[in-house]
Amino acid sequence: MAFRYQPFYCEENAWWLCAEPALGDGPRQVVFVVSLEGACPMAAQQSARPGALCWWDYHVVVLDGAGRLWDLDTRLGCPVPARLWLRGSFPFIERLPVALQPLFRLVPAAAYRASFASDRSHMRGADGGWLHPPPSWPPIGSGMRLAAYRSTSAGGPGELLDWPRMLRRVGDGG
Repeated sequence: MAFRYQPFYCEENAWWLCAEPALGDGPRQVVFVVSLEGACPMAAQQSARPGALCWWDYHVVVLDGAGRLWDLDTRLGCPVPARLWLRGSFPFIERLPVALQPLFRLVPAAAYRASFASDRSHMRGADGGWLHPPPSWPPIGSGMRLAAYRSTSAGGPGELLDWPRMLRRVGDGG
């Protein structure tokens, strides 16, 4: 399957993915992976060499109604059962300091598609140049709402879950 995809623009990739019929029936949720430290070490990501960790400042994927995770940047397959994606992406979870442990912001896909906006300013360096080439499609929405979704406070959009609550949500008791 081919989906709209631009490396390093996972929040936009997820926005488009939410509307894909291939995700099947049932409720879809956008999942922002964040941490208190602002760095998310993840395994099995294509942006790192095999066996190495990828250090995202955040990462965005989509959870479909069948409990499958759609991550266009993973080496684990797409889609995969959410519990397998969690275990494969964070096989070292018990060794992470609290500040680097993943938090998961789950936002209903319809709400995300209706309210998300990015002017892509976060992808520009101090000199105004692109850190990574932007997608060929126009920016999504008007303005910039990315910070609200990346927030580690409970007051942001959707629901913020820690590791144990996320595992329970996808049917893996820990």
